[in-house]
Amino acid sequence: MEGIFIGVLCLSGCLTFSTCLLHQYHFVSDVMNWTEAQSYCREKYTDLATIENTEEMKKLKDTVPAAGHSSKVWIGLYSHIDWKWSDGFNQSGAEYRNWKENQPNNHEADELCVSKDNERKLFDEDCHEQFPFVCYRGTLEDPDFVQVTTAKNWSEAQRHCREHYTDVVTVTNDADRDKIQNLTIPLNLAWIGLYRDPQIYWSDGSNYSFSSWYQGGHPLGSMKVVCVVADLRQGGNWSLISCEERKPFVCYSMRGWCFLE
Repeated sequence: MEGIFIGVLCLSGCLTFSTCLLHQYHFVSDVMNWTEAQSYCREKYTDLATIENTEEMKKLKDTVPAAGHSSKVWIGLYSHIDWKWSDGFNQSGAEYRNWKENQPNNHEADELCVSKDNERKLFDEDCHEQFPFVCYRGTLEDPDFVQVTTAKNWSEAQRHCREHYTDVVTVTNDADRDKIQNLTIPLNLAWIGLYRDPQIYWSDGSNYSFSSWYQGGHPLGSMKVVCVVADLRQGGNWSLISCEERKPFVCYSMRGWCFLE
């Protein structure tokens, strides 16, 4: 039987859909912000570049220098930055922050939890790091802060606080900050209840699983949405920057389909 289209599996070789349906990349030298680039790609091709494996990453890195470009280019990845408190508090004071200078910097694009230092400043950290932490009991209107000196990762600290007290501490004002500081003076870093979910998405809705992040800082500042460039000066590794910056970009179109001959 000839010409039978296989939408999910190439049955003759048990190949996956992503192997059967390949991305063809197209470099666009016109500089645009991320949203403009997305619109352009959707009009002219399929979408901004989606990269799902190392083979496609290599293809993109070969495509851009071949067009004479060797710096940052937009790809189709973006992220929402939504800091939340463990106890779900979202009323007046929920936006209180006292970040250390140059924080949050999302080092290696993997810092989703927050600690405080012994100068009352906040750092974003890898949630798997192990630090002492601060819980609270009672209510947010009249909290009783409790220092726990046993080092745990953020999820373990959250579980401990919820089992023994109310939750990991929520900090809504300078007075709370100072009380916690007096409690934790001997500690260098301690977890608090601030965290965020990854919320990383491809423009075309593809599942986010493969990544090639730059292994350094990704300053977030107060941005609520950040977009991703592939930096050819860093081997094509990805960095998070303001979506309003103007960069050239890479689109993709669908290159081929599988048929059972």
